[in-house]
Amino acid sequence: MRGSLGLSAYRTLSGRRAAPDFAPQRDRPRGELVWIHAAEPGNNRALNDLGHRLAGSRHGCHVMLTAGEGSFGDRGAEAVHVEDLPPDHPTTTEQFVAHWAPDVVIWAWGGLRPNLVLAAADSGAHMLLVDAAREGFDGRRDRWLPEVPKRLVSLFDHVIARDQKAHLRLAQLGRGLDTIELASPLHPFGRMLPAAESDLTEMTEALRGRPSWLAANVTRGEIGMVLQAHAQSLKASHRLLLFLHLAQAADAEAARAALAQRGMRVADWADGEMPDDNCQVLLTDGEDDLGLWLRLAPVTCLGGSLQPGHAVCDPYSAAAHGTAIIYGPHVGAQADAFTRLMNAGAARIVNSADTLGRSVSQMIAPDHAAQMAMAGWDVVTQGADSLDRIIDLVQSHLDARQEGAA
Repeated sequence: MRGSLGLSAYRTLSGRRAAPDFAPQRDRPRGELVWIHAAEPGNNRALNDLGHRLAGSRHGCHVMLTAGEGSFGDRGAEAVHVEDLPPDHPTTTEQFVAHWAPDVVIWAWGGLRPNLVLAAADSGAHMLLVDAAREGFDGRRDRWLPEVPKRLVSLFDHVIARDQKAHLRLAQLGRGLDTIELASPLHPFGRMLPAAESDLTEMTEALRGRPSWLAANVTRGEIGMVLQAHAQSLKASHRLLLFLHLAQAADAEAARAALAQRGMRVADWADGEMPDDNCQVLLTDGEDDLGLWLRLAPVTCLGGSLQPGHAVCDPYSAAAHGTAIIYGPHVGAQADAFTRLMNAGAARIVNSADTLGRSVSQMIAPDHAAQMAMAGWDVVTQGADSLDRIIDLVQSHLDARQEGAA
């Protein structure tokens, strides 16, 4: 299985030190397990999204995520969990793979860890190398010991390169050209939130083409800023309706008091109220109905970003619902996502109630909102074909495995 002097030398050298203790933090879940490793620095989000899409598309399938560096964040999915990668010691990696016993291994980008890849291949797991990039096979070890990546690449059942440069590099490593697929790079995508079709139909009929915008997951400290911006926008569009979606239901009283102080007419979704022609604000909270408001509003301001210290809605998810995005300067770890959407023309940053109000007034123009929404859709659907291809490969293998065991 080893078949390489360089690889044998690497295993000998890496095995000279004492084997670190492997102590799993949890039992392996029952049923199918897909292990996804995100090796590329800064691209954990795309693999995280892949893992959640895969777990959601196959009942009973569990996904384990590991990364070369960085974190994934907790999205609350029981079927997806994150594990620390063990040191690349022969004994420790064999214990790691034996404990988790993955049915499928998806290794992204490159940066192959020899002992870990060998242990996974020896276990009989179905091996996928996806989103392979030239940079993932251009490390110091790869250059000095080219027979190591050459041997490791041959162990994968499927190889997908992200561009022609990666395709050429993999061919240089001895992978047959007819065994290398070419597909676009993986990118993060937006998760669609559920919405009741009956609610969507009823609200669409109630609005009757009336202009509207959404302030989503608004914190207590942001309520005044959002209402000031809405009051400013009403001067230019007197029929404009605001969906005021609160991050915390406990802030509803504070919101009602602020609305009363401004003399704004409000309907409360929690009480079953619908907005009539005179209503200026529809008050709502909770994630259960957020997908409804994102579908209805052509423009959305993502709360939590206007003041520091709060969680911010996922901008990719908002873009996936077809809404133009406004956000503040406090986006924390999601800065790259917001910047990507802004550079594409799908999002606009504001830093005050005045700039928020002006932005809403400009962006609710149908042509403007539609152009930004289309730009956002283009961003969140990049790499969709690659994602679907990977999921199809996994599904086909697991289906065949089930049929063979029947």
